[in-house]
Amino acid sequence: MRKVLATLALATVPAIALSACNGPSNGATGASALPNTVGHVRLRPNDFSALDLHAGGATFPAYGYNLGSQPAGLATKPQAPPGTGSIFGSIKLGGGAQIYYCLVGSGTGRGIFETGSKGQSDGSTATTTGACNPLGATPTGFGARVDPPDFAGTDVAMASTEYAGYKTTREPAVGTNWGEPFEFPVIGGPIVYGYRPRDFKKVDHINLSRWTYCAMANGTVSNWNDPAITKDNGGTSITNGASRPITFYFRSDGSGTSFNYTTHLNVACNAAWKKPYNAAPYESSGHSARWTYGASQTWPGPGSTLVPNAHFVGQSGNPGVLAAIQSTPFGVGYVEGAWAKSANPAVSQAWLGNGKKKNGKPIFVDPSVAANTNASFAFVTAASIQRGMGSDGIPLGSSRPKCQLYIDPSVWNGPIVRGGAGPNAYPIMAVSYLLFYGNNNHLHIASKRKIISYMTGGKAAKIWNNLEYTPLSKPILSAAKASALTDPGDGNGPCVK
Repeated sequence: MRKVLATLALATVPAIALSACNGPSNGATGASALPNTVGHVRLRPNDFSALDLHAGGATFPAYGYNLGSQPAGLATKPQAPPGTGSIFGSIKLGGGAQIYYCLVGSGTGRGIFETGSKGQSDGSTATTTGACNPLGATPTGFGARVDPPDFAGTDVAMASTEYAGYKTTREPAVGTNWGEPFEFPVIGGPIVYGYRPRDFKKVDHINLSRWTYCAMANGTVSNWNDPAITKDNGGTSITNGASRPITFYFRSDGSGTSFNYTTHLNVACNAAWKKPYNAAPYESSGHSARWTYGASQTWPGPGSTLVPNAHFVGQSGNPGVLAAIQSTPFGVGYVEGAWAKSANPAVSQAWLGNGKKKNGKPIFVDPSVAANTNASFAFVTAASIQRGMGSDGIPLGSSRPKCQLYIDPSVWNGPIVRGGAGPNAYPIMAVSYLLFYGNNNHLHIASKRKIISYMTGGKAAKIWNNLEYTPLSKPILSAAKASALTDPGDGNGPCVK
């Protein structure tokens, strides 16, 4: 399931800078434009059917959802269906209906689900019925036929402030009432430091200690020949002593990947450093790994509007960051593991230190090994679910709180930092959610219930396991399925009906 991305010389995809379609937010030159479709996907002549479902949102889980096949355009014209063998491509719906999931990012996906529109960084507005733009372009919509969409994906659960907008728009006093939202965690996975292996022929992989990957994120470590990176990799320069400035790619869109990544940095990078990281070549005067920018869905660090830095470049979506890494010598960026694994030309994933030691030596963890990411979620159980809670730590105020299943990121961030997880636990993880309307007014309701049943069952797990994702425990998914299709325990029937 390897996906050909932007840097291949495709006759129909010119090698242009990403300024228009896939461009860095600060105008810097990036990778060539991503194609709208991939080789194993073809357009059907009858794609534009009223039976089809239209959704969108998070790019983090989207390689599993549709193999990154972007259904660019509008529902009234043919759109690219999900890739063969993907989760949405494997769900058989009545009447040959298809699921079209537009990769627009968590913030835009959630905004459209909640109110029907979401403002973009360039001043435009994305809407449910706006065209689904090509991968990496500024989102304009889901490409759906009507509002509201069928569902949405997000790597950040609804916040209490967002729920207020949902109540006004989706549950008005007068007009169609779409009911309380049903929200459930569906999958997890690693956030990795991707880089081009052909730039580092001296090593088979790159080690980055916690101090070093924190210092790369805040701009302190800005060259691959930095003594800290050399120390992490056995004391020999991975660039043969040559100066190789780092170009660091971050998400320019509202991103759950950014939120989970910066949440980790906010916890892990502000701890007291122990030996050997409390002295040169690590923490020293003017050479700090401290993260001072907080956690946010919008990248708050170097390269942002408030913190200009030419070595940091924004890209839209996981596919945009991945394509930029592919095309940039000595580039690096944070990206979801399954996207990095799928890349062709290849993108390697740095082995990250998790703060633990074995025989006195620091442990560096390979994120592509399932046992390592499974260990990271050892603390994520059904008992971790907080029903009705917002991602801002404030209860949503829902009249059916048992229909919103939330897991606080501190459940997996905290234990790893404090040392409670296993020795090979990978340190930077995320969980992704799906959002459905409680009252579907008979709009695709049978298909939606079938999607939820499939996503919480064994068939979806088999697909996730073939990609670089980390399945959640069966009790978590069973709780979600029972809430959606039967009754969450409040006596008001299924959460989705």
